[in-house]
Amino acid sequence: MNETLSPDDVLRMRMRALGLAGHDGAEGGRSSTDDTAHDGAERIAAVARRMLALQGQDWRSARWALGVRAPGTTSADVEAAFDSRRIVRSWPMRGTVHIVAAEDIRWMQLATNHRVLAGAPKRRAFLGIDDAVLDRLVDTSLLALAAAGPAGLDRDRLAATWTEAGIDWQPNWRYHLIWWICQNGLAAFGPIGPGGEPLLVATEHWITASRDLAGDAALHELAVRYAAARGPFREKDLAWWTGLTVAEARIGIAAAAESGALAPVRARDAAGETVLGAAGKLWVDPGLLGATRDAPLPEWRLLAAFDEHLLGYSERSPQLDPEHFARIVPGRNGMFLPTVVERGVVVGTWKRRRTRAGGLDVAPFPGARIDLGALAAANRDWAAFHGVAAGDVALAE
Repeated sequence: MNETLSPDDVLRMRMRALGLAGHDGAEGGRSSTDDTAHDGAERIAAVARRMLALQGQDWRSARWALGVRAPGTTSADVEAAFDSRRIVRSWPMRGTVHIVAAEDIRWMQLATNHRVLAGAPKRRAFLGIDDAVLDRLVDTSLLALAAAGPAGLDRDRLAATWTEAGIDWQPNWRYHLIWWICQNGLAAFGPIGPGGEPLLVATEHWITASRDLAGDAALHELAVRYAAARGPFREKDLAWWTGLTVAEARIGIAAAAESGALAPVRARDAAGETVLGAAGKLWVDPGLLGATRDAPLPEWRLLAAFDEHLLGYSERSPQLDPEHFARIVPGRNGMFLPTVVERGVVVGTWKRRRTRAGGLDVAPFPGARIDLGALAAANRDWAAFHGVAAGDVALAE
């Protein structure tokens, strides 16, 4: 472990791994897979594959998290990637919705389900769902999804089939039931419906190919691909992101290190001192070492709410001063706001105006200087992706 990384080194490597370092095809923005793709839908799917999973509970934000990493694509390309069965929206880990390449969802669930499904019986007891009712609801759902075929069903229509089957169900059951059938790999959100959001489909009929990984091989894959798409990380980062235990994360890391896919490095603090102990031990994809340290960082980015730039780690200090965390997650309620990023560091938040003319309001952190002219270009990219008016960029009042 001879290499040591400064906070700036970590930041640069993370931005490159996250696909946010540039638009030239060599650094972020487009991976080597993206460069060989000829259509927007495949470029979007390539981003999802490379990232392994992107936080996806906020549908509009999730689309931009893909689009910002594939410059020149549009939200229609995201929809086409879903409609063509390349990507799905489901619960691969941590009990949280993500966008995942279709071939990856099942093995990821098999590797992580033991952590999230263990608490389901207690939740159902609280909701008043017994095993017999659960079985009826699941069976009815699967029959309805099979009948719908590739057209899929929205949440309301699926729930209506429960009523039509004579099941006495409660409104607060719906989320749990949809989560349950998706978390168990029976369904996923696939094609885009008339309302503009993915519809539920039976995975048995929708996903045409799945990778076959289990046990230590799956843990190895998680560690390798997490490192490739997130940059330098600590054991606890991988454990938090996957929802696995630290012991399980260590198994994956050890296997990846043995295969040569991960290298150990040490962290230095801002004063240049080597950080001792577990807090100072990082793991990195060897391909990120070297030239990445001198690679330029993009001046400005407008990133989506819940972007992996922050949500990809438990330790985010290179990207975000901890004293500003409450400004990103007001009330610490778990709702991450969209962020303004200068050279990889979060310096404020932004919000679109809900007017026909569009426009962007930026709320800088105390002491931060915002280049509204530079953000105007990023705002135009966002607007072009969504096919709406860009409007102006102004400081929030």
